[in-house]
Amino acid sequence: MTENTIDIGVLEEKPNWLLHPRFFPSKVGGKPAWLDLKNLCAPADITCKKCNDPLIFLCQVYAPYEEKDDCFHRTVFIFVCRNGSCCRPNCADNFVVLRCQLPRKNDFYSFEPYKEDEHESFCMEKWPKLCNVCGIRGPSHCSKCKKSYYCSRKHQILDWQKGHKENCVQLQAGDSVPLPNFTVTEAGKSILFKEWELVVDAEDEEDSNAVDENQEMEKLRKMMNEKRAGTLSNISESELEQYTRDMPEDKVFNKFSKRISRHPEQVLRYDRGGTPLWITSNTKGALTHIPNCQYCNGERQFEFQVMPQLLNFINVGIDFNSIDWGILAVYCCKNSCNEGPSYKEECIIKQDLCQ
Repeated sequence: MTENTIDIGVLEEKPNWLLHPRFFPSKVGGKPAWLDLKNLCAPADITCKKCNDPLIFLCQVYAPYEEKDDCFHRTVFIFVCRNGSCCRPNCADNFVVLRCQLPRKNDFYSFEPYKEDEHESFCMEKWPKLCNVCGIRGPSHCSKCKKSYYCSRKHQILDWQKGHKENCVQLQAGDSVPLPNFTVTEAGKSILFKEWELVVDAEDEEDSNAVDENQEMEKLRKMMNEKRAGTLSNISESELEQYTRDMPEDKVFNKFSKRISRHPEQVLRYDRGGTPLWITSNTKGALTHIPNCQYCNGERQFEFQVMPQLLNFINVGIDFNSIDWGILAVYCCKNSCNEGPSYKEECIIKQDLCQ
């Protein structure tokens, strides 16, 4: 990450092998590229506070602290519940944020960078098994083939219905079968989000080439009308029209719209120690006290925010029961402490356009 400036993240399609943990990727969707490969958190730590279903990997940001040896590698992960009914305005109970870090010399990765070679071997067999469906720790396995692992009974049933029933016999016989499909579906929808590389670089200074602010406001209004930003699924058309008529009076939203007009495609803003670019001043209940780190009791600071534009890239749909957000603001331990488990829970604030 760039110092003394704001970095923005945009998405690029990349082959899956380039998003392997050994390359320390920032990425969206697919399965998590874990950092510490041994000390993974239990599935119970990555469940929805609303429905208790397993959460699904949303994104991860590789963000080392160059000034700290034990943070030579450092990644922040975000998980979210796919059940749209758990998504509530200005409530982040359907999200979990985890921070993990390692020194340069560690038990998992080479001291020197890996070559970008698709065929370079990297054995994962000695580390904990991962769920076939979602990629988090899989403590349970299929009782028949004993070769497919799961984080929960729900995901085991889902995998059985979507192909493991046929593959299980081959696995018992020792035959090779295709790797688990990254698009296992439930009720016709993908369980995992579409996978992208998250490319992060410095935000350009404002210049004469910036997109007109009114054009960007109109684009965001269109997203709102399509129910793709800000948890607007439960607002009637007449209420939405009134809301958008009043929106230019919201100076915070105007600032947000003008700032993102420089890079309309941005899905992330990284500003460690800075301030979030809030989406509205009309929201009640989202801006709460940021608790201290539960491991060292040190202060937390803002690190990055996920933008509503990401919803357009991960195929969540625009129906009534889709997940949604205005912005997601992530706060991490200012000292990036090493106390506690390898994967440490951090704080996330969800701010939406509606109240």
